Amino acid sequence: MRFPSNKTLAKIAVYGAFASITAVMYMRYKIEDGIRNSEYFRLAVKTLRQHRGASRLLGEPIKELGFDLSDSKNFSDGQNAQFEVHVKGSNDRGKMYFWATRAPETGWLVDRLELEVRSQPEKRFLIKKNESTETATKTSSN
Repeated sequence: MRFPSNKTLAKIAVYGAFASITAVMYMRYKIEDGIRNSEYFRLAVKTLRQHRGASRLLGEPIKELGFDLSDSKNFSDGQNAQFEVHVKGSNDRGKMYFWATRAPETGWLVDRLELEVRSQPEKRFLIKKNESTETATKTSSN
């Protein structure tokens, strides 16, 4: 039995590495795409785009630039979702932070949405705050 040459083994290693990296990148893309197409994510982006103050700060059109899947603060467990999303407009760019919950009878609801812009990093603008969720949380913690 004859063993393959070092050149052949190197080619196999390179092709195997390329295939592995491509598969991981494709899987990451599919996960991110699934999140981007989820109801809570679309609702948060829509809320930001419809807010006059956010439109003035960022400028039109407001585009979503993605999020970091490896950040443990970005998650969705089917009932709750929390994400930090990079956004940009014609005037500025920044980060949109949102928290959402899912109720069986009404579906997904964005509980809180905040915007931080690069030109004013010390401020975080409150775009939406769901009063009923805040009240329910305070009542249940007492």
